[in-house]
Amino acid sequence: MGNELKIKFTDHIGFHMLLAATGGLMDAYSYVDRGNVFATGQTGNFVLAAIRFLTKDYKGMGQACVPIGAFWLGVFLARHIYYKIYKEKHTHWISGILFLEIVVLFLVGFVPNTLPHLFANTAVSFAAAVQFCTFRNFGGNASYAPVFCTGNMRSCAEMYYEGFVRKDKECRIRAYHYTGILSAFFVGALMGGGLSLWFGEKAIWLACVLLTVSWITVDIEKKGQKADHNSHR
Repeated sequence: MGNELKIKFTDHIGFHMLLAATGGLMDAYSYVDRGNVFATGQTGNFVLAAIRFLTKDYKGMGQACVPIGAFWLGVFLARHIYYKIYKEKHTHWISGILFLEIVVLFLVGFVPNTLPHLFANTAVSFAAAVQFCTFRNFGGNASYAPVFCTGNMRSCAEMYYEGFVRKDKECRIRAYHYTGILSAFFVGALMGGGLSLWFGEKAIWLACVLLTVSWITVDIEKKGQKADHNSHR
């Protein structure tokens, strides 16, 4: 009975809604306070790089490419940490990634707006990349992205169709979950935008608070797994 009552926090929809809120907050923060760019998604940076290449604005092209490079670096580092350190300990890997994000975003809050926005936005892009690479599913096998919306919107619409038109109860529940994730992203963007207007560069620290809550829940899960392992030895 004890094992049946244990909750795996990293599979709970609330955990992933918290991550989605962080993603929305980071995007709104980079747009409102860091030069009107969306640092978490790289599609816009690809388009900007192409346009600036055509207009021979090579300096601007380089500025658009730096966050793209930071995103790649974040993905590579997340995978390296997984394979070299935590491959056999999934919750340890998640805990380490969350801690890395917290440190990076905390430091971003100290970067003044008197410096080029490229510095802060590159760090935010890096943090978004490690989060995107690490958290890919909720509830076991439902894929999603904690820092973007387009794919989640597609999946949400598909699940509503399957749930209400095709009468699939499981898809209907999953549609509600996707709605929760999209809503959390929206609320996170509201908080990020509003706090950026009031507190400037320090607004990103709310993302650190949300990630710290996530980190604590993962740490509780990790300790529970360790205690369960010891009880079966």
